[in-house]
Amino acid sequence: MKVKHSLILIFFFLIFISFSTLAQSSNVLVVEITGTIDQSTVEILKESMQQARSEKSEAIILLLDTPGGGLQETFEIADMINESNIPVVGYVYPSGSYAWSAGTFILMSTHIAAMANFTVIGSCQPVEITAEGTKYITESKIINALVSWIQTRAEMYDRNQTIAGKFITENLDLNATLAEKYGVVEFVSPSIDELLLDINGTLVQTSKGNVILDTLGANQIVYSPSLGIQFMKFFSNPILTSLLLILGIFALIFGISSPGYGAEVFGVIAILLSLIGSGFAISLLSIIFIIIGCLLLIIEIFATPGFGIIGIGGIILLILGGIFLIPSYSTTGWVIYMDWINDAMLVLVSAAVIIAIFFIFLLYKVIQVRKKKAAVGTFVGETAKTIDRISPDKSGYVRFKGELWLATSDTVIEPNKKVIILQKDESTLKVKLKE
Repeated sequence: MKVKHSLILIFFFLIFISFSTLAQSSNVLVVEITGTIDQSTVEILKESMQQARSEKSEAIILLLDTPGGGLQETFEIADMINESNIPVVGYVYPSGSYAWSAGTFILMSTHIAAMANFTVIGSCQPVEITAEGTKYITESKIINALVSWIQTRAEMYDRNQTIAGKFITENLDLNATLAEKYGVVEFVSPSIDELLLDINGTLVQTSKGNVILDTLGANQIVYSPSLGIQFMKFFSNPILTSLLLILGIFALIFGISSPGYGAEVFGVIAILLSLIGSGFAISLLSIIFIIIGCLLLIIEIFATPGFGIIGIGGIILLILGGIFLIPSYSTTGWVIYMDWINDAMLVLVSAAVIIAIFFIFLLYKVIQVRKKKAAVGTFVGETAKTIDRISPDKSGYVRFKGELWLATSDTVIEPNKKVIILQKDESTLKVKLKE
C-alpha cells in the first residue's frame, strides 16, 4: 500500500515538474542597438530575427541607446520590424540613455514602445555638414515627407501623431514621464524584468495576425552578434573610419619617403580598413584636399630640398581633408543628434592635428638624415648590417646609418650580419663579413 502511495506521489510530482517547465519555457531575445545606426545595425537585426525564430521567442527586445544615424538604414529596420511575425519591443534602456533622431524613428516603428526612467527621445530634424558648418535641414519637401512617415508609424500603433510630428518640426525632446503622458510610448519600466511584467498579456498585431504576449517569467536570451558583424560595427564608426584614413595616408607617405620600416604596409592596411568601414558618405571636397595634400608632400620629399612651404601646405590640406571626412549628413540621408556631430568633429580635428604633428616630426627627421647624406664622405671601413641575403650572384640591402643601400659581396652573407664596407660605386656598396 505504501508503495502504491509512493508511486502516486512521484506521478503527481513529475506532472508538477512538467507543468512548471512548460510554464517557464517561453523566452525573449534581448538585442542591444547602440552607437550610430548604420548597415551593421541592419545586419544585427536580420541576424537577431533569425535567432528569435529558431529560439521560438515570444518577443524581441531592442535596447536602444543611439544618437541616430542613416535614414536609409532606419527605413530598412522599420520595414523588417513591420514584416516580423515576432513582436518587437523598443526599449530605451538603461537609465540615462537616449534614442535620438534615427533612434526615435526606430522606436516609433516597434510594436510596443517603452522607456526606462530618466531616458530621452526626440531631436529628429535632419542635419548636414557644409563648408559653413553644421546646420539643420529646413527644406519643406524633406521635412514634410519625414513628418508624414513618422506620423503614419505612430498611427499604426495608436500613438500621438501630433507629438511624433513635433519630434521633426520642432526638434522636440521628451523624457520617459512626458513620453508616456503624451501617449508616445506605452510603458515606462525601470528594468527589463519589470518590462516583461508590464507587457505580459498585451495584444500585438504582427504580420501573421494578433499575438498575445506571454512574457511572465520568460527567459532572457542575450543576442551576441557574429564576428563578422562585430568587425563591421567596429570599423563603421565614422570617427574611427576617418582617423584610419588620415593615419593611413600619413603612414603611406612616410613609408614611401623612408622605406624599410613597414610604415607603407601599415598605411595601406589602415586605408583599406577605412574603406571597409566607410558606409558613411565621404565628401568630394575631402578627397580633393587629400589628393592635393599627398601630391604636395611627395613633391616636398622628392623634388625640393628641406621642408618648406610646399610641405606645410600639404599638411594643412591633409588636415582639412580629415575634417571634411566626417560624414556629410545630407538632406535625404541622415538624421542624427547635432551635439554628437559637433563632438565628433572636435575629436577628429584634435586627433588629425596630433597625427599631423607626429608625422611632421618624423618627416623632419628623415629630411635631416637626407641632408647628412652628402656630408657622409667616408664609407670605406665603416660597419653596416645586412637586411637581405647577399651572395656573389645576388645583391641585397644593408642598413648604414639609418639608410638602406644596395650591396654586393664576393662571398655569401646571411641577413642580420655585420659587414665592413670595402668600396662605394655610386649608390651600390661592396661589403665583406665583419670578423
